[in-house]
Amino acid sequence: MFREHASLIQLLTKQHIGSELSDLQVTKLCNFGDLLLDWNQRLNLTRITEPHEVILKHFIDSMVLGRFINGLTFADLGTGAGFPGIPLKILRPDLDIVLMDSLKKRLDFLDVVIQALDLKGIKTIHARVEDFGRDVHYRRHFDTVSSRAVARLPVLLEYALPVLKVNGLLLAPKGSQYEIEVTESKRALLLLGGSIEGIEHFNLGEGAEHRAILRIRKVKETPPEYPRQAGTPAKDPLS
Repeated sequence: MFREHASLIQLLTKQHIGSELSDLQVTKLCNFGDLLLDWNQRLNLTRITEPHEVILKHFIDSMVLGRFINGLTFADLGTGAGFPGIPLKILRPDLDIVLMDSLKKRLDFLDVVIQALDLKGIKTIHARVEDFGRDVHYRRHFDTVSSRAVARLPVLLEYALPVLKVNGLLLAPKGSQYEIEVTESKRALLLLGGSIEGIEHFNLGEGAEHRAILRIRKVKETPPEYPRQAGTPAKDPLS
């Protein structure tokens, strides 16, 4: 199905990201789209199923982050159906990516995608995000972390900053209400060692919401008591 939209993938990637995809990259995105819609019938991975919308709101929306990535180690927290991690891996094969999610069935789908697309340097991790942040293998490990629509910013900061290296970067895609979340996050930034370095605005055109990517730099070590135990950050945000 997605193969007939290959030229659209090329066009939108060039238009919004400034990158020329190879035929192999386009093929991998098409195959990913086909797998997504096939598995979606059983797992309810996404409510977006029209191919043009999948390309714009999932593929392009994920790959936009590529221009801001810091370093080569990247964690996608609460990856869901593989966004932004899978499109970023296709765009940037040099990245070493971890896809983390708490639902094993979603990761089973992503393991099939990784094998079918022959992606190297990418793996899935089944964990609660708070446990991931306390795991010695991943704490202070990543150059860049991102997460789409997992939590409001004060909560996301507690999830993400512990697994970043000092001077690492959190890329937090938000909608038009981002300013409210920034205001809510002053205490969390102070406690967790983060600083908002910049805000990048973009719009993917008609039918796609305004996007603001918050670039948050980890400027000092996160205290060892964070993240708190599973469920606590969401119930009692640091705001």
